[in-house]
Amino acid sequence: MAEPTGGFGHDPIERSDDDRLDRTGFATLLAKALATSPERRSMVVALYGDWGSGKTSSLNLCFEALQQMSPDQQPLVVRFDPWWYSNTGELLAQYFEELGNALEKQAHSKGIRALNGIKSKLLTYRQLIAPAGVVADLFVSGGILTLGSSFMQAVVDRAAQEQEGGRDAREARREIEEALLSAERRVVIAIDDIDRLSASEIRDVFKVVKATADFPNTRYLLAFDFKTVTGALSEVQKTDGVAYLEKIVQVPFRLPDPAPGQLMTIVSEGVNEIASQQERISVEDRVEAREILEQLASDGLDSFWDNMRRVNRFLDSLRLTLPTVAGEVRVSDFALLEALRVTEPRIYEIVLNGQKLLLGPGPGTEMILGRGRRRDEEQINQATAALVDAACDATERKELRQIIRRILEELFPRVDTATGRYKYAPDYVDLWSNEKRVCIEEYFEIATRWSLMPGAISDFEVRNLVNVIDPTVLSERLHDYDHDPRDGVDFLAVVRKIRPFYRTEADTPALEAIVRVMLSEERSNDSYTTIASLARDALSNLPDSGERKRVLLDAISTYRVLPVTLRLLYMLGREQGWDSRTAPQEEYRQLSSTDFREVTNAAVADIINQVSESILLSRDDFAVYLQFWRKATGGHDTKLYLQRTLAARDGFIQLLSNLIGEEAAQRIRSREALSVPQHVRSTLHPLWEFEVADEARARADNLLAEDLTDADRNLIQWFVDAHQHINTSTTDL
Repeated sequence: MAEPTGGFGHDPIERSDDDRLDRTGFATLLAKALATSPERRSMVVALYGDWGSGKTSSLNLCFEALQQMSPDQQPLVVRFDPWWYSNTGELLAQYFEELGNALEKQAHSKGIRALNGIKSKLLTYRQLIAPAGVVADLFVSGGILTLGSSFMQAVVDRAAQEQEGGRDAREARREIEEALLSAERRVVIAIDDIDRLSASEIRDVFKVVKATADFPNTRYLLAFDFKTVTGALSEVQKTDGVAYLEKIVQVPFRLPDPAPGQLMTIVSEGVNEIASQQERISVEDRVEAREILEQLASDGLDSFWDNMRRVNRFLDSLRLTLPTVAGEVRVSDFALLEALRVTEPRIYEIVLNGQKLLLGPGPGTEMILGRGRRRDEEQINQATAALVDAACDATERKELRQIIRRILEELFPRVDTATGRYKYAPDYVDLWSNEKRVCIEEYFEIATRWSLMPGAISDFEVRNLVNVIDPTVLSERLHDYDHDPRDGVDFLAVVRKIRPFYRTEADTPALEAIVRVMLSEERSNDSYTTIASLARDALSNLPDSGERKRVLLDAISTYRVLPVTLRLLYMLGREQGWDSRTAPQEEYRQLSSTDFREVTNAAVADIINQVSESILLSRDDFAVYLQFWRKATGGHDTKLYLQRTLAARDGFIQLLSNLIGEEAAQRIRSREALSVPQHVRSTLHPLWEFEVADEARARADNLLAEDLTDADRNLIQWFVDAHQHINTSTTDL
């Protein structure tokens, strides 16, 4: 007997002209057959399909289609799992138990009074047809009951003999039939994955079905692999398994093969559905993921999933893992990585182990082969290309090699660089960071760890921050991170995280807000470059030089000139030819020459005001103030300021403390550190730069002859030694 394609015996079900009916259409057709067949007639429908062909998915779609029907058409659906039970007696007992429970529960919810007490009737019937001690031989092939006998009559007769004074099984059965008929509602009993059972268990399931299949208004829906089940039945029954099956199954269906690309459509729609359940994944991100998957499908991604079991394993995994990184990594990138992990784990391991060769835009892996030389770049590219070849060769399905290479190209632009197809400038890093692509180390770690890295904040937090355009509110929000309990999360970590957004995406109000906030910061020296770099990036994306000038002037007027302002102005000054650099043409500068001069004049005016208010000398990063002042004015006024400061004893001591740093000065004053380090020249550089070092030495000698505290004396003596060291050391000169 060939595997059937569908039909009600002599009354074939109407089908599509396309034998490869899509799964939704097929499931709807199956639901229609179950719900609209003659009411009083029982029926056994079998759904045949190979391992992994999508039988369970089709059943689920069928049940969904049944739920969409009008209430008076909807059958009561009971799903029974036979593989939970270890022997025939337990199987039979639990079958009636579960059937009774399910029917009573659904009847109560739907108001079907005719089925009240149906569970008790079913359990009574089960006891009468198979009492304790009878079950074992009742279902043994070759015993007193054989397939050729009238199965139900023999069961009833045997049960009656064993139950003296007991109720008649026929009476119990009649009560069940009357209840089912009075309910005027079909009952669908679904049993899936029968082919996963042992041969004897497969036989037992079909005997249970045969014993109860002729209840009115009942439809059995059985799903299994035809060859597996008929082979098992032939083995244990010592007869033709196909012929055995024909006596039980009335309506056989062969699950239609998926139409070309249909599995890929299921994957794409599944990814979109799973992503849509996550509030942190935007509609735009979902659309992008769908487009990328569709594009890859045209390159052969549809062959990646060759059966529904692979599709379901992937989607089930994605349902668990995507919520852990929702909104933190590009959806399509994560889906493709998960596809490799679930479907091709060997390739996934190769990617994990070789990530240093795959991340970034170009050969930036100096830790592998050194830096700087052309041959190193070539070696890195060769190593990357070899890694990709190894990944493609690792699959057991050799037909997938090309699409695996295409997936790796999509995930890691380094693959294109290594093979010479394209080259990506470092600027792409910001773009890829904003897109949360896994070619960036941070997002690769998130995607493969299923969690944020230590010290990272979520993209959800970032989006909430960068949408704030009120500088006061934004500053408060950023400063809150200084007290964040998470390990590694602080103000600077957040600044680094949000920087790519202001480089590539932010609009003018957001850009102006972040520039003002950054220029309001007073922190430790090691943070100013990071903060100033963010301000510069944001400033560069404002519309024009005039807008940038306005924002800078407003910041100077509001917050005074702080160290971070000077770091930023120094960066802009290099565009104007400072430090003997060649200045770019005017149109390539962030500020025109005129606008830059106006900003620097405002900054110098504020520095002079800080001098008159006696607060400049206490500023952190004091040397930077001096250097900027000299660059902006030529240095004459700066030198006069230093000379006046050196002339006053308190000013001299504070100047030394500020130049070498308060912490180092404190250690010197307490005699914890009195030696002169080799780098002292750079620490005291402004004194030599403004040609006041010798004046400072003479002033120090005079002060040592005066009445000083021990702490002040230690500091001044240290300077005398340092001056001597610098003037005599050939390495420092």
